[in-house]
Amino acid sequence: MANDWSPFLEDNPETFYNAVSPTGANNFTNYWKNKYSDVYGGYLGKLGQQAIGGQSPSLTFGDYLKDYPFLSEWLRMSPGNRGQMGVGTSRWMV
Repeated sequence: MANDWSPFLEDNPETFYNAVSPTGANNFTNYWKNKYSDVYGGYLGKLGQQAIGGQSPSLTFGDYLKDYPFLSEWLRMSPGNRGQMGVGTSRWMV
């Protein structure tokens, strides 16, 4: 059954993004809270690729988000970029 509110969400992409992006209070969710413009820019790029390829730009933001690799993109980053201390490192005060 289709969601009757899908048009609202597609017309308000930032609301859609905030509704489906990871939530909580940790480095992972804080990272994604600040990535809306990058994710939406990637979506617009996909629409442009469809148009350049001669296809109707029909990808919805919801479909783009459904397949967005939130976790795998996060895991490709180094622990330092994720705000995590390196495992097994020690600091000595001399």
